[in-house]
Amino acid sequence: MKQSGIALIQVLLLSTILMVVLLSMNHQARQHIRLAAAVQQYTSANMALHSAEAEIIFNMLSNLPLALQKNADITGSKWNFHGKPFLLNDVTLQIQDTSGLISASSPNSDILSQVTHQVMGSAQLGKDIAAALADWQDKDNTPRLDGAEQANYSNILVRNGPLQFSEEWQFVKGVTAELYQQIAPLLTLFPQGVNINQQPDSLWRLHLPAAQVTELIRARNAGELTASMFQQLTGITIDEFTRFSTGPGYRINFTVKNADVRLSRELTLRLMPFQKQPFDVYEYRLRTLPTDTIHATADN
Repeated sequence: MKQSGIALIQVLLLSTILMVVLLSMNHQARQHIRLAAAVQQYTSANMALHSAEAEIIFNMLSNLPLALQKNADITGSKWNFHGKPFLLNDVTLQIQDTSGLISASSPNSDILSQVTHQVMGSAQLGKDIAAALADWQDKDNTPRLDGAEQANYSNILVRNGPLQFSEEWQFVKGVTAELYQQIAPLLTLFPQGVNINQQPDSLWRLHLPAAQVTELIRARNAGELTASMFQQLTGITIDEFTRFSTGPGYRINFTVKNADVRLSRELTLRLMPFQKQPFDVYEYRLRTLPTDTIHATADN
Protein backbone atom coordinates (compact mmCIF):
# COMPACT_ATOMS: atom_id res chain seq x y z
CA MET A 1 0.00 0.00 0.00
CA LYS A 2 2.87 2.35 0.90
CA GLN A 3 4.64 1.55 -2.37
CA SER A 4 1.44 2.26 -4.32
CA GLY A 5 1.19 5.70 -2.67
CA ILE A 6 4.78 6.53 -3.58
CA ALA A 7 4.18 5.44 -7.17
CA LEU A 8 1.07 7.64 -7.34
CA ILE A 9 3.07 10.63 -6.07
CA GLN A 10 5.77 9.96 -8.66
CA VAL A 11 3.18 9.79 -11.42
CA LEU A 12 1.64 13.08 -10.26
CA LEU A 13 5.08 14.73 -10.12
CA LEU A 14 5.94 13.52 -13.60
CA SER A 15 2.56 14.69 -14.89
CA THR A 16 3.11 18.13 -13.33
CA ILE A 17 6.61 18.42 -14.79
CA LEU A 18 5.33 17.33 -18.20
CA MET A 19 2.49 19.88 -18.02
CA VAL A 20 4.93 22.68 -17.10
CA VAL A 21 7.19 21.71 -20.03
CA LEU A 22 4.23 21.64 -22.41
CA LEU A 23 2.99 25.01 -21.15
CA SER A 24 6.48 26.48 -21.58
CA MET A 25 6.70 25.11 -25.12
CA ASN A 26 3.24 26.50 -25.88
CA HIS A 27 4.26 29.94 -24.54
CA GLN A 28 7.45 29.93 -26.61
CA ALA A 29 5.51 28.90 -29.70
CA ARG A 30 3.09 31.78 -29.18
CA GLN A 31 5.99 34.19 -28.76
CA HIS A 32 7.54 32.95 -32.00
CA ILE A 33 4.22 33.36 -33.79
CA ARG A 34 3.84 36.93 -32.45
CA LEU A 35 7.42 37.71 -33.48
CA ALA A 36 6.84 36.32 -36.96
CA ALA A 37 3.63 38.36 -37.26
CA ALA A 38 5.46 41.49 -36.09
CA VAL A 39 8.22 40.93 -38.67
CA GLN A 40 5.59 40.43 -41.36
CA GLN A 41 3.76 43.62 -40.28
CA TYR A 42 7.03 45.58 -40.22
CA THR A 43 8.01 44.28 -43.67
CA SER A 44 4.61 45.17 -45.13
CA ALA A 45 4.72 48.65 -43.57
CA ASN A 46 8.26 49.20 -44.84
CA MET A 47 7.26 48.14 -48.36
CA ALA A 48 4.28 50.52 -48.24
CA LEU A 49 6.61 53.37 -47.26
CA HIS A 50 9.00 52.59 -50.12
CA SER A 51 6.10 52.42 -52.58
CA ALA A 52 4.65 55.71 -51.36
CA GLU A 53 8.05 57.39 -51.57
CA ALA A 54 8.57 56.25 -55.16
CA GLU A 55 5.01 57.15 -56.20
CA ILE A 56 5.01 60.62 -54.70
CA ILE A 57 8.38 61.56 -56.21
CA PHE A 58 7.27 60.21 -59.60
CA ASN A 59 4.03 62.19 -59.48
CA MET A 60 5.75 65.39 -58.41
CA LEU A 61 8.31 65.05 -61.20
CA SER A 62 5.66 64.17 -63.79
CA ASN A 63 3.09 66.84 -62.90
CA LEU A 64 3.22 70.47 -61.93
CA PRO A 65 2.42 70.98 -58.22
CA LEU A 66 -0.57 73.13 -59.21
CA ALA A 67 -1.97 70.26 -61.29
CA LEU A 68 -1.53 67.81 -58.42
CA GLN A 69 -3.22 70.20 -56.02
CA LYS A 70 -6.23 70.92 -58.25
CA ASN A 71 -6.73 67.58 -60.02
CA ALA A 72 -7.43 64.81 -57.55
CA ASP A 73 -8.04 62.38 -60.43
CA ILE A 74 -4.28 62.08 -61.01
CA THR A 75 -3.81 59.89 -57.91
CA GLY A 76 -7.24 59.88 -56.28
CA SER A 77 -5.95 62.07 -53.46
CA LYS A 78 -6.36 65.78 -52.75
CA TRP A 79 -2.80 67.08 -52.61
CA ASN A 80 -1.56 70.16 -50.78
CA PHE A 81 1.88 71.61 -50.06
CA HIS A 82 1.33 73.35 -46.73
CA GLY A 83 1.64 70.33 -44.44
CA LYS A 84 -2.00 69.29 -44.16
CA PRO A 85 -2.16 65.45 -43.91
CA PHE A 86 -3.77 63.47 -46.72
CA LEU A 87 -3.96 59.80 -47.70
CA LEU A 88 -2.28 58.14 -50.67
CA ASN A 89 -2.84 54.38 -50.89
CA ASP A 90 -3.38 54.07 -47.12
CA VAL A 91 -0.19 56.00 -46.37
CA THR A 92 -0.60 59.29 -44.49
CA LEU A 93 1.40 62.04 -46.20
CA GLN A 94 2.34 65.56 -45.22
CA ILE A 95 4.07 67.63 -47.88
CA GLN A 96 5.43 70.98 -46.82
CA ASP A 97 6.95 73.44 -49.27
CA THR A 98 10.12 74.37 -47.38
CA SER A 99 9.90 77.96 -48.62
CA GLY A 100 6.75 78.27 -46.52
CA LEU A 101 8.70 77.60 -43.32
CA ILE A 102 11.02 79.63 -41.11
CA SER A 103 14.74 79.48 -41.90
CA ALA A 104 16.39 77.69 -38.97
CA SER A 105 19.76 79.32 -39.61
CA SER A 106 18.62 82.90 -40.31
CA PRO A 107 15.01 83.41 -39.18
CA ASN A 108 13.20 86.66 -39.89
CA SER A 109 13.53 88.51 -36.58
CA ASP A 110 10.12 90.18 -36.96
CA ILE A 111 8.29 86.86 -37.43
CA LEU A 112 10.38 85.29 -34.67
CA SER A 113 9.42 88.17 -32.37
CA GLN A 114 5.76 87.59 -33.16
CA VAL A 115 6.21 83.90 -32.37
CA THR A 116 7.93 84.55 -29.03
CA HIS A 117 5.35 87.20 -28.16
CA GLN A 118 2.49 84.71 -28.58
CA VAL A 119 4.24 81.70 -27.04
CA MET A 120 6.38 83.34 -24.33
CA GLY A 121 4.82 86.80 -23.97
CA SER A 122 8.00 88.60 -25.07
CA ALA A 123 8.63 90.10 -28.52
CA GLN A 124 12.16 91.10 -27.50
CA LEU A 125 13.01 87.44 -26.91
CA GLY A 126 12.65 86.82 -30.65
CA LYS A 127 15.24 89.50 -31.45
CA ASP A 128 17.55 88.08 -28.76
CA ILE A 129 17.27 84.56 -30.19
CA ALA A 130 17.86 85.78 -33.76
CA ALA A 131 21.04 87.55 -32.59
CA ALA A 132 22.15 84.54 -30.51
CA LEU A 133 21.65 82.27 -33.54
CA ALA A 134 23.83 84.57 -35.63
CA ASP A 135 26.53 84.48 -32.93
CA TRP A 136 26.17 80.69 -32.69
CA GLN A 137 27.17 80.43 -36.36
CA ASP A 138 29.74 83.19 -36.88
CA LYS A 139 33.45 82.45 -36.43
CA ASP A 140 34.28 85.06 -33.79
CA ASN A 141 33.64 85.15 -30.05
CA THR A 142 32.41 88.75 -29.94
CA PRO A 143 28.69 88.91 -29.10
CA ARG A 144 26.56 91.25 -31.18
CA LEU A 145 23.86 93.47 -29.66
CA ASP A 146 21.33 91.20 -27.86
CA GLY A 147 23.41 88.17 -28.92
CA ALA A 148 25.36 85.49 -27.04
CA GLU A 149 28.81 83.97 -27.47
CA GLN A 150 30.79 81.33 -25.56
CA ALA A 151 31.08 83.52 -22.44
CA ASN A 152 27.28 83.42 -22.14
CA TYR A 153 27.15 79.60 -21.98
CA SER A 154 28.35 77.40 -19.13
CA ASN A 155 28.11 73.75 -20.25
CA ILE A 156 27.61 74.19 -24.01
CA LEU A 157 30.26 74.64 -26.69
CA VAL A 158 29.16 77.24 -29.26
CA ARG A 159 29.45 75.85 -32.78
CA ASN A 160 30.93 78.97 -34.43
CA GLY A 161 29.97 77.47 -37.77
CA PRO A 162 26.87 76.88 -39.92
CA LEU A 163 23.89 75.22 -38.23
CA GLN A 164 23.89 71.48 -39.01
CA PHE A 165 20.56 70.46 -37.47
CA SER A 166 17.49 72.46 -36.52
CA GLU A 167 17.63 70.61 -33.17
CA GLU A 168 20.60 72.82 -32.28
CA TRP A 169 18.05 75.53 -31.47
CA GLN A 170 17.56 73.79 -28.12
CA PHE A 171 21.08 74.83 -27.08
CA VAL A 172 20.87 78.46 -28.17
CA LYS A 173 20.50 81.06 -25.44
CA GLY A 174 16.89 82.12 -24.94
CA VAL A 175 15.26 79.04 -26.49
CA THR A 176 13.16 77.19 -23.90
CA ALA A 177 11.75 73.68 -24.21
CA GLU A 178 8.23 75.12 -24.57
CA LEU A 179 9.26 77.53 -27.31
CA TYR A 180 11.19 74.88 -29.23
CA GLN A 181 8.25 72.47 -29.08
CA GLN A 182 6.02 75.13 -30.65
CA ILE A 183 8.42 76.30 -33.33
CA ALA A 184 10.29 73.09 -34.29
CA PRO A 185 7.72 71.94 -36.91
CA LEU A 186 8.02 75.36 -38.58
CA LEU A 187 11.81 75.32 -38.95
CA THR A 188 13.83 74.23 -41.97
CA LEU A 189 17.48 74.39 -42.98
CA PHE A 190 16.41 74.50 -46.65
CA PRO A 191 13.98 77.43 -47.00
CA GLN A 192 14.43 78.09 -50.76
CA GLY A 193 13.15 81.66 -50.35
CA VAL A 194 9.85 82.80 -48.82
CA ASN A 195 6.57 81.39 -50.13
CA ILE A 196 3.72 83.06 -48.27
CA ASN A 197 1.05 80.92 -49.95
CA GLN A 198 2.43 77.61 -48.64
CA GLN A 199 2.91 78.60 -45.03
CA PRO A 200 1.19 76.09 -42.71
CA ASP A 201 -1.95 77.20 -40.86
CA SER A 202 -0.03 77.20 -37.57
CA LEU A 203 2.51 79.73 -38.89
CA TRP A 204 -0.24 81.99 -40.19
CA ARG A 205 -1.84 81.88 -36.74
CA LEU A 206 1.42 82.94 -35.13
CA HIS A 207 1.84 86.17 -37.09
CA LEU A 208 -1.57 87.10 -38.52
CA PRO A 209 -4.85 88.15 -36.85
CA ALA A 210 -7.35 85.33 -36.22
CA ALA A 211 -10.02 86.74 -38.56
CA GLN A 212 -7.53 86.95 -41.43
CA VAL A 213 -6.30 83.40 -40.80
CA THR A 214 -9.85 82.02 -40.82
CA GLU A 215 -10.59 83.59 -44.21
CA LEU A 216 -7.21 82.59 -45.66
CA ILE A 217 -7.69 78.96 -44.62
CA ARG A 218 -11.21 78.91 -46.05
CA ALA A 219 -10.06 80.37 -49.36
CA ARG A 220 -7.03 78.08 -49.63
CA ASN A 221 -9.04 74.94 -48.86
CA ALA A 222 -11.57 75.98 -51.49
CA GLY A 223 -8.85 76.65 -54.08
CA GLU A 224 -9.81 80.35 -54.24
CA LEU A 225 -6.75 81.96 -52.62
CA THR A 226 -4.81 84.26 -54.96
CA ALA A 227 -1.90 86.65 -54.48
CA SER A 228 -4.17 89.70 -54.84
CA MET A 229 -6.66 88.28 -52.31
CA PHE A 230 -3.83 87.59 -49.87
CA GLN A 231 -2.48 91.14 -50.25
CA GLN A 232 -5.95 92.62 -49.81
CA LEU A 233 -6.65 90.59 -46.67
CA THR A 234 -3.29 90.95 -44.94
CA GLY A 235 -1.62 94.04 -46.39
CA ILE A 236 1.52 91.93 -47.03
CA THR A 237 3.10 92.74 -50.39
CA ILE A 238 3.82 89.87 -52.77
CA ASP A 239 7.08 90.66 -54.58
CA GLU A 240 10.37 89.06 -55.62
CA PHE A 241 11.24 88.50 -51.95
CA THR A 242 7.85 87.12 -50.86
CA ARG A 243 6.59 84.64 -53.46
CA PHE A 244 3.13 83.18 -53.98
CA SER A 245 4.16 80.06 -55.88
CA THR A 246 5.30 76.53 -55.05
CA GLY A 247 8.65 74.75 -54.79
CA PRO A 248 11.29 73.74 -55.51
CA GLY A 249 12.08 72.36 -52.01
CA TYR A 250 9.73 70.03 -50.12
CA ARG A 251 9.70 68.26 -46.76
CA ILE A 252 7.65 65.07 -47.02
CA ASN A 253 6.48 62.96 -44.07
CA PHE A 254 5.30 59.40 -44.78
CA THR A 255 3.46 57.46 -42.06
CA VAL A 256 2.03 53.97 -42.41
CA LYS A 257 0.31 51.86 -39.75
CA ASN A 258 0.00 48.11 -40.17
CA ALA A 259 -1.66 46.38 -37.19
CA ASP A 260 0.64 47.17 -34.23
CA VAL A 261 3.50 48.59 -36.31
CA ARG A 262 3.78 52.27 -37.20
CA LEU A 263 6.64 53.53 -39.37
CA SER A 264 7.44 57.10 -40.30
CA ARG A 265 9.99 58.71 -42.58
CA GLU A 266 10.84 62.30 -43.36
CA LEU A 267 12.41 63.28 -46.67
CA THR A 268 13.55 66.76 -47.66
CA LEU A 269 14.39 67.22 -51.32
CA ARG A 270 14.66 69.72 -54.16
CA LEU A 271 12.91 68.88 -57.43
CA MET A 272 14.61 69.68 -60.75
CA PRO A 273 12.47 67.75 -63.28
CA PHE A 274 14.23 69.06 -66.40
CA GLN A 275 17.78 68.38 -65.19
CA LYS A 276 19.90 65.28 -65.73
CA GLN A 277 19.71 64.72 -61.97
CA PRO A 278 15.96 65.36 -61.43
CA PHE A 279 16.08 65.78 -57.65
CA ASP A 280 18.50 66.29 -54.77
CA VAL A 281 17.87 64.73 -51.35
CA TYR A 282 18.85 67.18 -48.61
CA GLU A 283 17.77 65.20 -45.57
CA TYR A 284 16.44 61.69 -44.88
CA ARG A 285 15.20 60.66 -41.47
CA LEU A 286 13.41 57.70 -39.94
CA ARG A 287 11.25 58.89 -37.12
CA THR A 288 7.89 58.66 -35.36
CA LEU A 289 7.79 62.07 -33.67
CA PRO A 290 9.38 65.40 -34.68
CA THR A 291 12.17 65.17 -32.10
CA ASP A 292 12.72 61.48 -31.35
CA THR A 293 15.27 59.04 -32.73
CA ILE A 294 13.21 55.84 -32.70
CA HIS A 295 12.84 54.34 -36.14
CA ALA A 296 9.68 52.36 -35.46
CA THR A 297 7.30 51.86 -32.56
CA ALA A 298 4.63 49.35 -31.67
CA ASP A 299 1.39 50.93 -30.49
CA ASN A 300 0.24 49.78 -27.10
